[in-house]
Amino acid sequence: MIGQALNRTWQQLLHPKFRSVFFTGVFVALATLGLLLYLLHIYWPQDLSFGYSWLEWLDEAGFLAVATVGSYVLFPAISTTVMGFFTDGIAMAVEEEYYPHRLGTRKVSGLEVVLGSLKLMFLVILINLIALVPYILLLFTVGGTFLLFVAVNGILLGREYFEMVAIRHMDAREVRRFRKRFSGKIFIGGAMIAVLFAIPFVNILAPIIGTAMMTHIYHNLASGRA
Repeated sequence: MIGQALNRTWQQLLHPKFRSVFFTGVFVALATLGLLLYLLHIYWPQDLSFGYSWLEWLDEAGFLAVATVGSYVLFPAISTTVMGFFTDGIAMAVEEEYYPHRLGTRKVSGLEVVLGSLKLMFLVILINLIALVPYILLLFTVGGTFLLFVAVNGILLGREYFEMVAIRHMDAREVRRFRKRFSGKIFIGGAMIAVLFAIPFVNILAPIIGTAMMTHIYHNLASGRA
């Protein structure tokens, strides 16, 4: 199921709707991330002294470490939040192509979209900030940071992406019940999305691929073909 969903998503990646969402979302997400890094640079303490000249490089190294890890952690939240406003268009494009007789007919209000996107951004930032120290400590292991990143974000991204897609077909209570029923398969889909976010350059496409892939996963689960 996951393989088929990913394969169909790659085949449809050049769809005009996908392109328009990509360029809009990436521009806003990168601009936002750039602004955050600029503010970090402005407010980073410039007069740190370690008492030894040969330790002064720790100041710059500290900034680079925080900026790198922070960008790595925050980009999924920022880009997903921005592209969350265009989820309906991506899901509709997938359904028109592959599920024309099962189009999402439930109208998702603008308030639901905003609240859902902001909730995801808040959760991803909060959970990843909590995990920031383990992330840094695991840098000294082989693949530890990557595995923790995939596990933590797989749970969050799987849940939220699935809900963003499923809400077009059922109310919130039904979505939660459906998600709990297939939590294992949804986690696998979320882990795949987290892996995409962990790959440089590919992570720019991750919100679009994630939405399209989760649309396929939803329809497979709903039709009992999982």
